Amino acid sequence: MNASSFRFRFALLAGLVSTVLLLVSGAVFWRLTRDFALDRLDREIRNLGQANLERVVGPSHWARLENALGFVAGEERAPGYVIWARGADRVVYRSAAWPAGLAPERFPHLNNVFAVPDTPPLPRRDRPISRENPALPLLVPRFFTVKAEGRAWRIGLMGNPYVTLALGADLAEFDAGLARLGAAFAVTMAGAWLLVVGGAWWLARSALRPVERLTEAVEAITARGLDQRIAAPVDDPDFQRLAAGFNAMLNRLERSFHQATRFSADASHELKTPLSLLQGALEQTIEAAPPGSSTQAACASMLEDVQRLKAIVHKLLILSLADAGRLSLHRAPLALTALLRNVVEDLRARAPEVVVGFQVDADAWVAADADLLEQAFQNLATNALKYNRPDGRIELVVRVIEAWVLIEVGNTGAGIAAADRAQVFERFYRGATVRADRASGTGLGLALAREIVRAHEGEILLLESVADWTVFQVSLPLASN
Repeated sequence: MNASSFRFRFALLAGLVSTVLLLVSGAVFWRLTRDFALDRLDREIRNLGQANLERVVGPSHWARLENALGFVAGEERAPGYVIWARGADRVVYRSAAWPAGLAPERFPHLNNVFAVPDTPPLPRRDRPISRENPALPLLVPRFFTVKAEGRAWRIGLMGNPYVTLALGADLAEFDAGLARLGAAFAVTMAGAWLLVVGGAWWLARSALRPVERLTEAVEAITARGLDQRIAAPVDDPDFQRLAAGFNAMLNRLERSFHQATRFSADASHELKTPLSLLQGALEQTIEAAPPGSSTQAACASMLEDVQRLKAIVHKLLILSLADAGRLSLHRAPLALTALLRNVVEDLRARAPEVVVGFQVDADAWVAADADLLEQAFQNLATNALKYNRPDGRIELVVRVIEAWVLIEVGNTGAGIAAADRAQVFERFYRGATVRADRASGTGLGLALAREIVRAHEGEILLLESVADWTVFQVSLPLASN
């Protein structure tokens, strides 16, 4: 996964935003849930306490209430509730399980202000509570949480004019329930986060699918296929505009490319005849001039330049045909070893002082145009000789690997500079070292060799270039039969 891709950044942004939103909403939800649960517990404590404060009761009543609360809560949760009751001048009841560290004397005081006299008449026990037999007025309850002996208790403090009651509920089960809810909430949040991130990734991928199709179509277009056009998605006006822009650009590129190709081909073709005539005239002038005369020397120099121009024109013509996809190959079964042996013999004849080695691991046959392929290897051999030392060495090695034949052409001499290696196959490119040495050449030999090799479904590359050794490798498919 590419960390700089749009899909990754979109999913990451969605993940960060969703994380913040989920955390904030989770915190708010958790706080509201806890407050709601605590309010419900407070109402339960208030209802339990106030129902037993409507009359004046004795200590036995509080004991029965505690037993009833323990029965309802269950023995495994005991003590779920604890009770502390105080009369006017003494404590009338205290649960046996009341925590020793829980001091009621430190509880906040109740507001002992009633809407009736401080000593209202007591309700009659033999009659139900009614308007004629009103209940005792109740104090406004207060609720708070305290800790004692490692446990948290929710205390409800309430009373009537005769009794102050502290009813405490153990928060262990309350906290355990919240913990279970929190765990479930965390799992839900994690699932929601994964769903959001996955949805963002899917959404980004779906949104970019037309761009991917557009990219694939653009990548499939080569210099020889500029007539291809990109199909615009019919259901997306934004990408229709993008595809239309690409197609308009391709139209301009195609026109420019065809104009340049035609110019190169036409110029090369038109220059062939006058250069041939000029060459013939110079040759006749050289033959007619007195031997050793200045006229003969000048014409000989001009003849070399004309021959060089003819070679350039010939190469440009082949390159223009290759660019236009019209380079015709007259393929036939070709013994590559024999062709390379001719190249080696030419090298030895041209430079006897250079050691030329030829190593063949296995004979190889290819389906090729013999003239063009020989020209490609002659260009490589000429480069190996041109940029060699006077007493240098050239090695041609032929190896067969599966369905391919590999030909390596290595030579001694100054290596190709690192800055020039990526451009050695560009047309008219000559490295700084070559320009400084004023070596002859046009910078078309390697470019032409590569076009010829590629026309034969092969490839040529600079395999190695160190201080005193440079190797080019040509790979060609073997003939099927």
